[in-house]
Amino acid sequence: MAPGLDEQKQRRRTEKRDEILAAAAEIFLSEGYGRASMDQVHAKIGGSKRTLYNYFRNKEALFEAIINEVSDRALAALKPPLQEDDLSSALLKMGTGYLTVLLSPEGLALYRAMISEAPHFPDLARAFFDNGPGRGSRHLANFIREQKARGVVDVNDPQIAAEQFLGAVRGDIHLAAALGIRQPSKQLVTATVTQAVETFVRGTELKCDNR
Repeated sequence: MAPGLDEQKQRRRTEKRDEILAAAAEIFLSEGYGRASMDQVHAKIGGSKRTLYNYFRNKEALFEAIINEVSDRALAALKPPLQEDDLSSALLKMGTGYLTVLLSPEGLALYRAMISEAPHFPDLARAFFDNGPGRGSRHLANFIREQKARGVVDVNDPQIAAEQFLGAVRGDIHLAAALGIRQPSKQLVTATVTQAVETFVRGTELKCDNR
């Protein structure tokens, strides 16, 4: 059965929104939030300005959507893997996926843009933190909380544990990549995450044999 008119309309809206976000991300992440403009985005995608503003009411809303898109990919990497995985394997998959997103061209460009613009746009910086790193640590904290309830780990504060684990995963390699000093190899990413997992597992005093 052919899709109905409502489905076709929704698909076209989704495709148009994705087109706008892709064009905007290229501009915002290369020019920086302060120098980028809605006019630049409009010039890149063409069509009427009304269409652009129908999707995003202003520059800030558009940039927040870009933040959310990159953050959603990072969160997807932190979703608990298959139940049959033990804790170490689960954390290794989560950490590797998370760090891979951070080290992606979009992830690095977004981080650089926010570091540059944060002093001038504190509300935008707060939105970036809440929707990005903050969401990531809260998401992982829920997973650790579930593991604690099952008697797998013993931690006083799952939120702090999540923040510490993600901090160990990022290590220095994320900052080095953001500064353009070096782009880490897959082997270094794996080694960094593996070490972070081993440290976390030892520190949480497992109550069952998951090692």
